[in-house]
Amino acid sequence: MASEPLFSVIVPTFNRAELLGGTVESVFAQGCRDFEIIVVDDGSTDGTMDYLQSVEKHVRVFQQPNRGAGAARNLGARHAQGRYLAFLDSDDLWFPWTLEVYRDVIREYCDPSFIAGKPHVFSHKLDLDKVLFGGTQAKRFVDYLASGDEWRWWGASSFVMRRDAFEAVGGFTEEWVNGEDTDLTLRMGVTPGFVQIIAPATFAYREHAGSVQKDHPRLMAGTWSGVRAEKAGQYPGGKARATERRRILTRHIRPVVVGCIKLGFRCEAWRLYWATFAWNILLGRIKYLMAIPVLAGMSYLRNLAGTKSKASGENRRVHDAY
Repeated sequence: MASEPLFSVIVPTFNRAELLGGTVESVFAQGCRDFEIIVVDDGSTDGTMDYLQSVEKHVRVFQQPNRGAGAARNLGARHAQGRYLAFLDSDDLWFPWTLEVYRDVIREYCDPSFIAGKPHVFSHKLDLDKVLFGGTQAKRFVDYLASGDEWRWWGASSFVMRRDAFEAVGGFTEEWVNGEDTDLTLRMGVTPGFVQIIAPATFAYREHAGSVQKDHPRLMAGTWSGVRAEKAGQYPGGKARATERRRILTRHIRPVVVGCIKLGFRCEAWRLYWATFAWNILLGRIKYLMAIPVLAGMSYLRNLAGTKSKASGENRRVHDAY
């Protein structure tokens, strides 16, 4: 292996011994061989290290106490030797052509700082048999903030970042929250050279019950962290790029507000709604601003009706018992 591979593949893992093997094997299966693999065990207790010891000749392994995915990725990055950092979560998979696509994009677009891969969402491995290569298509932007408010990436497994650019912005936040990926992209926002891969799919995103996206408290903590950072002027670009930042940031926040209402966390939803109200006004998100009060009212009425129905049922059971 060359002293400086093109890619350092960084895989953080915590108690996913049953999935980690498939993830690592999908990296071993790459047509492009110019890479090293770094796996960071974030304090697993399920036998993850037993598996990693079986592949230690081919994988660089590091351990830390359980501190979260952001801290684990940063530990891997500190030990990386590659020119690019390619992040892959331990429940996701790569296709055999993934690194070849990234390599070709790097060459064609003159060493961009940030490449966003394309996901294929799956629940069962049989779903992946239908995924085909079909050639490479990509969009280039001056920087990430210039890419608008479309969904350009899907989690950290989307990220391939030039190591010097990643280091320049300080890597992932080590605050243990969900949304550390959104925070990183905004801090990378004005670094020149962002490319989004349109085709083919470069990673398989696994939907399952253990997904960290189902951790509501950490999701809310991460969302509020982003709001506070923007209000405090901590993201790059200054006033000149504020509209672009807030267009991207509110794209992530709006689904969280809707999700809070659907889960019955109406107070949390209202706090976020009002904290970002002015941003959405200036962005012309009138439909969203009008829909949220209606959605919250409907949720309240459904909850009220359910409470009355439950109380009525309890009264009938008491009456029947006597």
